[in-house]
Amino acid sequence: MKKTFAGIATTITIAIVISSFAYTLLSPANSAAADPEANPTVAEWQLTVTGLVENPLNLNWTEIVAMPKSTVNAAIICVDFPSNIVEQGNWTGIKLQTLLEEAKPSAEAIKVGFYAADGYSTDLPVETAMRDDIILAYEKDGVPLNDLRLVVPGKWGYKWISQLTRIELLDYNFLGFWESRGYSDEATVSMSGQATGELPSLPTVDVPSPSPTTPATSPSPPPSQPSITSPAPLAQSTPTPEPSEGLSTPTETVYAIAASVIAVVLVFVLMFVRKRTKQEKEP
Repeated sequence: MKKTFAGIATTITIAIVISSFAYTLLSPANSAAADPEANPTVAEWQLTVTGLVENPLNLNWTEIVAMPKSTVNAAIICVDFPSNIVEQGNWTGIKLQTLLEEAKPSAEAIKVGFYAADGYSTDLPVETAMRDDIILAYEKDGVPLNDLRLVVPGKWGYKWISQLTRIELLDYNFLGFWESRGYSDEATVSMSGQATGELPSLPTVDVPSPSPTTPATSPSPPPSQPSITSPAPLAQSTPTPEPSEGLSTPTETVYAIAASVIAVVLVFVLMFVRKRTKQEKEP
């Protein structure tokens, strides 16, 4: 009887150890997610700074993360639910101010256009973009985002563009995706839950691609905008993130189940091998 209980205890212990080890290996949170060599998306990432600048920039991921780091604590706030903080945390990346100073904007530039890989866009006045607390984040609470997100403390979520690939300095009043549809261009979050400027009701049907305000000159055209059927608070698809707590609950469940299955299979294999070995030793 004692031998039976000892065998069961040993089997359970082996299963737990194998399960934990398998979960560690399978979990992407423990992999080099932001390593350019380990992540093709990151390895191919390019950020360009163009338009009215003296020194156009074309940076890859390695060059971006090698720049001086800056961290700010800020929250993304839904435009339709002002009391709902979508994501709060410590965002780490490079200062937009530093990047723009390196690009040397022309005196004629009045707006900065931001463009995402998925076609989404937003904008900031040049003077706002030069704020010291605005960064291009590639980490949140120490967890890699595997893309670049514009972090703009005090602005509505639709200004927090992710999958950022292009920044353009412009000499006209360019309006981003939601701004061109009537959303406040200033987008300042207030305690009353209203943005500075008129904030229209949220659209619930497909809307056409926006046309930017006619420029005084002809800058590089912004990317075409996708058709949007719902006004997601961030007004963009996010690779997201990369939550601060690590993996999402469904993902954690999948990896836990996979690890458990592997552990059980290995335990049965060990038991089978042990039994066969014992049988072979018997006369």
